Amino acid sequence: MDENATTPFEMRLSEVPSMPQPQLDLSYSTAIPSNGGTFTANQEVRIPFNVPSECFVDLKRAYLKFNLKNNASGSSIFLDPSVGGATVIDNWRVVGGTGALLEEVIHYNNYSAMLRVNDNHEKITSVNHEEDGAGTDSCIAGLLNDATGVALADLQATGATELANNATRTITHRPNSAFFNADRYMPLGYTQGVSYLSITLSANSTAAIAPNNAGPGVVAFETSNWELHLPILRPGPEFAAMFRSAMGSGVPIQIHSVGVQNTQQTITGGGSQTETLTFSTRKRSVKSLLAGIRINTSLTNAEANSVSGFQNCAISEYNYAVGGIRIPAQQIKSSASDKGALMANTQMALGYFNSDLRGCDCISSRNLAKPVSIYYRSAADDKLAKPSRCLFCLDLESYDAAYAGKNLAGQGLPLVLHAQTGDGANNFGGVATACLVDVFVVHDVMYILDGATGVITANS
Repeated sequence: MDENATTPFEMRLSEVPSMPQPQLDLSYSTAIPSNGGTFTANQEVRIPFNVPSECFVDLKRAYLKFNLKNNASGSSIFLDPSVGGATVIDNWRVVGGTGALLEEVIHYNNYSAMLRVNDNHEKITSVNHEEDGAGTDSCIAGLLNDATGVALADLQATGATELANNATRTITHRPNSAFFNADRYMPLGYTQGVSYLSITLSANSTAAIAPNNAGPGVVAFETSNWELHLPILRPGPEFAAMFRSAMGSGVPIQIHSVGVQNTQQTITGGGSQTETLTFSTRKRSVKSLLAGIRINTSLTNAEANSVSGFQNCAISEYNYAVGGIRIPAQQIKSSASDKGALMANTQMALGYFNSDLRGCDCISSRNLAKPVSIYYRSAADDKLAKPSRCLFCLDLESYDAAYAGKNLAGQGLPLVLHAQTGDGANNFGGVATACLVDVFVVHDVMYILDGATGVITANS
């Protein structure tokens, strides 16, 4: 018999599956805010992680739940078709029990939109519709990113989730967070102090879309009944004692994850021009760059598609200078008839390039005989402030592993986006308008629990 031969797994009929070690008892805990019960625009929601002593938390299975109420007097409002009620989460922070900042995501709602528009349409309009309140049609060509707005009847026909005056929708949200998606269980029952989640709510005008029927549309919202549902894992006394002993010996407990840092710049209005935008980051392992463009004024305009309403500004080519080196050396081309490289680089930056299970939610008007793509808009549509779905991304990871990205911690030169805008860029309705560029720097982060003190910190 060939000594290299092996019995197929399916034929190993006498094997007895081994019990997992150590055994863990699963229970569920519901954390609630410590600073109030009802919250409105621009306020902070602070939710402590109330984890029993000597327990771990499976944060990958945690989720947020809250009620979102429409307080706009006499008017319906419509949730963002891609991210639903998660638009009310503007800034996301996790703070350790001793006050150390473990994670911060500025414009968390916009980062969530970047991930969501690069997800499958069927998932968004089913799972995310029922959980977050995303639309039953999530890619809507008829929305606008400026003050023109859309009439009530037209918004009702889009499939975006409507909240009538004084109506309430319960939102269930799975966090897009490094702390919540680490590759190990979090030993929060062994840390000093009580860590907490801090959420800063968005402005009223950013949280939803108002119809334009009665002059300037108005959005006003109220949130309540916030809950953070946490799966708690309690080990047996033997493992708990062993873990305590390991911590007492001074062995640092290290937990890896992937987070993002937001950095912003502005493209000035005025049509075709060469843009050189400098961004600040000093991360040790930058895995990729995700850049999304929105009209500046749309963030404060209640009638605009403020969060997932991206613009392409007729950008015909772009690349990045990373540590003084242009990557790629030849700029990535893009146009209404040349979108493949833009899509490929976005898929690579998100880690989806070799997966057939991830798509892009860019096909609109699915009810028509001939649906259309709004991934990259024509110059004419761009001038009308119609939303696109494209991002301007770059993959920087050498291979798929921890700490395989670009080290920018010691670089004297900054991160620079070089882009060529085209016809009518930032010239919406004939008026030169500035655009905000949000770059999310995707990077490795290591959470370290000091065994001697029980202090948890983040190192990136």
